[in-house]
Amino acid sequence: MINFFFKTISVFYLIFLSIVLLIPLDLFIITQFVAVEKQPSNNTSFIIHLVLFFILYLLFYFSFSKKYKILLFCIIYSVVVELLQIFTSRSVQIFDIIFNFTGLLVSYLFILFFYKNKSKQ
Repeated sequence: MINFFFKTISVFYLIFLSIVLLIPLDLFIITQFVAVEKQPSNNTSFIIHLVLFFILYLLFYFSFSKKYKILLFCIIYSVVVELLQIFTSRSVQIFDIIFNFTGLLVSYLFILFFYKNKSKQ
């Protein structure tokens, strides 16, 4: 039952992440809530990408059993979602992909460190 819960949360998070990363920032709905001049700058958006992909890998790691396939999926997803921004009014930025990878790597190392310390106890 818990595994089903984590899988459901993971899939909904993936859908949410896809919408957030692909929705045009100049869309009427977005500008009604966040004025264009108050939208995150590139420096802030890099940290946002890092955190979003850190959470993505954590959720998928605890939801599915094929750990290396999960990492591969997350890496491919981070590149594909960035490339799909070509079709929106957003732009593809290599630094977004780098910070996506950084978030995945930090999450991977966090889990590795956690399990290594847990096994020593």
